[in-house]
Amino acid sequence: MGQRPNLPEEFRSEARAAFAFLVESEGFAEPEDDDLRPGFYGSELTYCRADLEVSLGFHGGHEPQVWTHLSPITPDGARGWGASLDDLYVAAGCGPAQDVPITVHNRRTLLMRVHQHAEGLRRLLPRLPARFPER
Repeated sequence: MGQRPNLPEEFRSEARAAFAFLVESEGFAEPEDDDLRPGFYGSELTYCRADLEVSLGFHGGHEPQVWTHLSPITPDGARGWGASLDDLYVAAGCGPAQDVPITVHNRRTLLMRVHQHAEGLRRLLPRLPARFPER
């Protein structure tokens, strides 16, 4: 039998590569790496800059998902509620929510979702107002 893939580790590695543009050209700090709460199977990365926090994660439970959430940061440093990438993507006119799907069926779709979310975020960032509306 082959070794079972460590999907949270593969997610972190692939996400760091796919979202490197945030650090390289968008002014974000290197991501913080967090395992999800005890009892959950998954991982989360959080990128921050002065005005925006981008959290992306993989939850490998009963219905595995990849998700991306953007939260505004106020001038006094408070973090707002924010919204999911797919909601903001549609609201900004970037395309349909299907461009940034969240469901994961296996290792292949996990890696594909990471790249779909990175591409969706690339398209969205230039269209975000200085303070995007919260949902």
